[in-house]
Amino acid sequence: MKLCDECGLLPATINLTQIVDNESRSFNLCEVCAKKRGIHIAIEESVFDADETVTSVQRIAGDRECPSCRMKLSDFRSKGWLGCPACYKTFETEIDELFLQIHGSSEHKGKKYPGEQNRGGLSRLRQDLDTAIKNEEFERAALLRDAIDELKDAPGLKGAEGK
Repeated sequence: MKLCDECGLLPATINLTQIVDNESRSFNLCEVCAKKRGIHIAIEESVFDADETVTSVQRIAGDRECPSCRMKLSDFRSKGWLGCPACYKTFETEIDELFLQIHGSSEHKGKKYPGEQNRGGLSRLRQDLDTAIKNEEFERAALLRDAIDELKDAPGLKGAEGK
């Protein structure tokens, strides 16, 4: 057990991290020294039992369950992982809420892999090619055909879309 960094007598029950001018300092303090610094923390024993109470209330209120693997919503919340692919559909709203809390969005807005941007363009070019052929615009159709061939040969798209 760590002792208080300030008095060195009592066990440290509070870890204080202070950041000033992008420099952080950590202190392990006892309750007495923390109060001297103006830090008042009151933790009741019932707080530690609250998690069990919430889980019991959820089960009584109809804790949903995955039809495939029988994992309960409360199990997902406590463990942080899902049991099978069907869980993603079963707990979809809870997963979306979790992503909103953590990332600020439930949609992927990260990096796209090479060629992924071109897939939508490839299908659009194919539609334009079909239109050009129907309208007998053969010069335009030839240009579109060449553009499609060029995109199909791009890295990351080989084998991704057939003709």
